[in-house]
Amino acid sequence: MPVRTDVYLPPSRRGFRWIARNPGEPRGVGDPNPPRTDPSTPRYDAVPTWGLTDVVDTSPAEESRADRMADRVGSLLTIAAVLYGLAVFAELGRYTILVYNQTRLVPQLLLRLSDAAVYFTQLGGLLTAVLAAVAAVCWLLRARRDLYAREKRADPRSRGEILVGCAVPVLNLVMPPVYLLELVRRDPRGSRLVKIWWGFWAFSGFLLVVNAYWRSRPGLQAMADGVLLSAFIALIAAVTAALLLAVIRRIEHKDWRGEPDTATRWVPVPRSVLENAVPEKAAAQ
Repeated sequence: MPVRTDVYLPPSRRGFRWIARNPGEPRGVGDPNPPRTDPSTPRYDAVPTWGLTDVVDTSPAEESRADRMADRVGSLLTIAAVLYGLAVFAELGRYTILVYNQTRLVPQLLLRLSDAAVYFTQLGGLLTAVLAAVAAVCWLLRARRDLYAREKRADPRSRGEILVGCAVPVLNLVMPPVYLLELVRRDPRGSRLVKIWWGFWAFSGFLLVVNAYWRSRPGLQAMADGVLLSAFIALIAAVTAALLLAVIRRIEHKDWRGEPDTATRWVPVPRSVLENAVPEKAAAQ
């Protein structure tokens, strides 16, 4: 039966097992091998040309659609953070116009520009955030697959379990950080960074509920306060996207630009060596 080679499976879950038999023992299929009459060691006068040819496919494996989506998680999170950052200024600009409109008339062109800026940044940030969330889930599946393959262990969580934990509302506020903490269990700084992101992620979910309730309140003052609340939510969303990007870069051992991070090694030097080096440097000058 076919066996997946990209996921490590313990011998008990592979569906087959190797059985070693003695050379003279029957194999259970057909007649047993006839006994040898010549006790000498078999040999060939030339290199045998028979047998199975092991042709190794050296062409690079084609990436799946999920892996290609996972490769875009960095750029999508960056775009989402930038759009939500611009949405903060767009909402603050709208609030300034509302305050100014209490005593003076506002030009129609200015109102249209303000509305366009808010709609573009908020809607663009939302769409990009949804795509970034899909890419982040694809990246999470690949990261867990690679980690447990290097450790030669099977992932205790199935792909369906991870997808449900990331897609079901309310549950997706708790389970994705747990999946990330399992990736950085040996990295104290990475665990701290995941927990910080977890706090912002859960707080953003709470703010969405508050925003839905606040928009249901009547009155102009409630509408004005809702603009400030939208600006604050956009700020939290931008920080959350930036923190998730930092978590991913930390797990990948890359810098914020996606380049491989260079490790810094600190070598302890005895104080006596430093004290001897100072007079030698002064004498050389």
